[in-house]
Amino acid sequence: MSREHLNEHITATYLSLRLGIALLSIALPVALWSVGALLGGLPLQASMSAYYHAGDGVARDVFVGTLCAVAAGLHLYKGITSLENNALNLAAVLLVGVALVPMAWDCGNACPSLSLHGSFAAAFFVAIAYVCIFRASDTLSLIRDPALARRYRHTYQGLGVAMILAPVAAGALGWLLERGSGYRWTLFLVEAAGVWIFASYWLVKTFEMRRTHADTLAAEGQLAVPEHGVGDAFKALAVEEVGSAP
Repeated sequence: MSREHLNEHITATYLSLRLGIALLSIALPVALWSVGALLGGLPLQASMSAYYHAGDGVARDVFVGTLCAVAAGLHLYKGITSLENNALNLAAVLLVGVALVPMAWDCGNACPSLSLHGSFAAAFFVAIAYVCIFRASDTLSLIRDPALARRYRHTYQGLGVAMILAPVAAGALGWLLERGSGYRWTLFLVEAAGVWIFASYWLVKTFEMRRTHADTLAAEGQLAVPEHGVGDAFKALAVEEVGSAP
């Protein structure tokens, strides 16, 4: 394989990873509802996590399998900086926790207000929100149009804030609404919105990286990443284009 074809292969791999993460996330809420309804005759459950148990676990494989597949994608995806990469790896571990540590079930008023499952989910969204707000903009220095770069930055920051607000809203609804009420679909849709916001980030990032050819430049050794460490976790790190690697 020539160097040019190898670089194209690397670029296509990263594109596929981003799109795969996005498409799996978009499909998850719909797949849970569809499998639950068609195979188990289930009404829309009060939360996405409830499909782990509902109907003797008829949609459990969809729930666990999709989350683990997304987690694998997050781990395999290598961020431009070590800070981004570490945050994505942490998010992958937390998402596996969401998948494999189920929510409490059939406990009525004895259900704990805090759970390991819920903590994993909240921490996952915080980790991804960090990537959106602080790390996604590191590659915007490759965009020569300041106005366009600013729009991308504001989009990433907005998605990051939304990723924090969605699980907060879901937690508040879970506390306020009775599980058997007629409003059960509200909580499910809020959770689904959080998942779709996560997917939206990966779609936007795909458009950005394709516009700047950042994947190709990285594969060709034409990107310079500033020296950084833990102390730079909340600082902007402008990635720059340099000459080809020898």
